[in-house]
Amino acid sequence: MSDFDLIIANGLIVDGTGFPRFHADVGVRGGTIAKVGDLGKAGARRRIDAAGLIVAPGHVDTHTHYDAQIFWDPTCSNAGENGITTVVAGNCGFGFAPCRPNDRDRYMRLMETTEQVPHGQMKLGLPWSWETFPELVEALRRTPKAVNMMMFMPLNAMLFYVMGEDAKHRRPTAEEMRRLKALLHEAMDAGACGLSLSYMGTVNNHVDVDGSPVPTDVMSVEDIYELATVLRDRRDGIIQVISQIGPVGDRTVSEGLARTTNRPILHNVFSVSEFTPDLHKKSMRWLTEMTEEGHEVYAATVVTRAWNETELFESPGCSLDALDVYRELTFCSTADEKRAKLRDPDFRRRFNESYDPVMFEATAGALEEYTIISAGPGREDTGGLVGRRLGDLAAQRGKTPVDTFIDLALETDLRVEFKTPGIAIDPRKVAELLSHPNVLAGASDGGAHTKNFSGGHWTTDLMIWLARENKFFTLEEMHFRLAYQPARVMGLHDRGALLEGMAADIIVYDLDELYFSLDRLDVVRDQPGGDFRRKARAGGYGYVVVNGEITFEAEARTQAMPGLYLAPSALQPRPDRIAA
Repeated sequence: MSDFDLIIANGLIVDGTGFPRFHADVGVRGGTIAKVGDLGKAGARRRIDAAGLIVAPGHVDTHTHYDAQIFWDPTCSNAGENGITTVVAGNCGFGFAPCRPNDRDRYMRLMETTEQVPHGQMKLGLPWSWETFPELVEALRRTPKAVNMMMFMPLNAMLFYVMGEDAKHRRPTAEEMRRLKALLHEAMDAGACGLSLSYMGTVNNHVDVDGSPVPTDVMSVEDIYELATVLRDRRDGIIQVISQIGPVGDRTVSEGLARTTNRPILHNVFSVSEFTPDLHKKSMRWLTEMTEEGHEVYAATVVTRAWNETELFESPGCSLDALDVYRELTFCSTADEKRAKLRDPDFRRRFNESYDPVMFEATAGALEEYTIISAGPGREDTGGLVGRRLGDLAAQRGKTPVDTFIDLALETDLRVEFKTPGIAIDPRKVAELLSHPNVLAGASDGGAHTKNFSGGHWTTDLMIWLARENKFFTLEEMHFRLAYQPARVMGLHDRGALLEGMAADIIVYDLDELYFSLDRLDVVRDQPGGDFRRKARAGGYGYVVVNGEITFEAEARTQAMPGLYLAPSALQPRPDRIAA
């Protein structure tokens, strides 16, 4: 009989805690790290020779929208192949439970208009075997998966379930607030990690199915505080709130939640800025002030070199939807309606008047920095447009960037494609921001915006950019930031580090072999119904191990499905208690 299920031998251990690297073997038994040390004489069902390789904990991604994708893609690609072993979904107040059967289409359309997950994909791919949040959790537990998943209770879903469309127009009654609190208690009992919401007013691209704000963005802040007392009274759970997107937003709701509940707050999102070079320093000072005041506040970031590839023809939306006027274009139901809107002089005038490049710095960048990458599928570049920067073309034509954008859309019959600049440009600013002990290294937004964007590779990008190329962080610091820190923030005290007794979520890699192409996103047709998404070329990990089983080997996916639905550690069922 073997001593271990798996031994990873001869590796250079970077254990995630910040402790200096050391050479050792890792022995795994029953999905758990059973021994770290010299296992030269021990037997195992499978042995990996990691000589010359780094052995580290799997990455943890606290901000994803894989709520739908997990049901048809067990690796949550491109997260799984990039060493991410745990994803957290249900962010920003959006999700699929609780939901009455008659409201399913409404929830799917909301996910399309807020997170640009195509409605057709969800209609084909979601099993809808639940109504309540506990039933959704059981569905997730039963679903074969190659990554672990946690889930927030999304506030918009709760509001629609209790109040229907009235949630958009009035405050809850005392009885409705009682029901909302009961639902949150129920979700927490079932394994929710906390409550999530968006509170951005009207200045963001989270819009409802009619283009108006979603309920949480404009609801009474006092009602948010009242509902959140559930977590205060329970003394468990974290609150994820997106009330800032880079330079835009109002942090006072995060402050109020911290003071009202005395619970951990996961504030979203910090960024770095070229327009306002000290933006990240101001954000860091605010976070320090909250910590000194005695509150446990953490901040997620969008600081990778990820970009969008934007087009008008088949996209369900883009970052420009943060402008009310641009939403009018997104909500045109046909190409002919879009053409008519673009030809409307009043639309052009209002678009020019409302456009502010600073609004988009934390999402897709300024229009001026867009690069033309195609005149459209199958169309010849007769005008020599490809490779041109939109701002340069605008200057040549003597027009504004907005006018040039509109003109190009009409000249190419809506088929022009743009590549936006990277979300973060200056690695030194990124390193400064990530030096704050309460700042998390990432938010991928994985699973969302997939016809424009790819985000699951963010951990690989930061490893290459900050550790290998610029050496701003050691691997010890990076793996703490990518694994142990986010695991602890999310209440996962048995994950995120290579310590005996902790879950065996492990990556094995050569830092020099990691790659991330900054050229173009690949178009792959692997979504329900053969629909497409855009996916970054990134990876290079030798092995990815989830709960002791190898899910990727030399970048090839295995058939293992060891992923678990995770609750905060105090509520986490052991694997033998999880239904098959």
